Amino acid sequence: MPVKKPVRRVLTSLTLQILIFFSIWWNCFYYVLNILVFVYKGLVLPYPQQNFDMEFSFAWLYIILEIPRLFLVTKGNKAEQVVPIVFSLILALPLLAMYAYFIDFQTYVLKIDLILNGIALGFIGLQVLLSIFAAYRFATATRFV
Repeated sequence: MPVKKPVRRVLTSLTLQILIFFSIWWNCFYYVLNILVFVYKGLVLPYPQQNFDMEFSFAWLYIILEIPRLFLVTKGNKAEQVVPIVFSLILALPLLAMYAYFIDFQTYVLKIDLILNGIALGFIGLQVLLSIFAAYRFATATRFV
């Protein structure tokens, strides 16, 4: 009698992966618009140079942190590994702080800033919640039925 191989359960979160897919497109759109808004602010508004430099560098820091974070959460979700998801959660903390800064504490906060950063905060907030649930599921699941 042939020996049956154990059936492996798929633990990957499809909801998280779909959110990551749309987040990648949103981040491209967000980054281009955010840079254009900063160019507008720098040209039209009486922006103190020190503040402008700091806030513009935050925009570059955003992209430096967001790309590895999305890579890690995608890798962790697809490979059903907890460690990349935890590292992506660690990278999400400064991004959450940057969105909060862009919403409340910038030198000039325009309505477009509120809209863009509010949507981005929603995306990253949902990703953090779904990542926590996925990591918990990966860590506590029995692998075979």
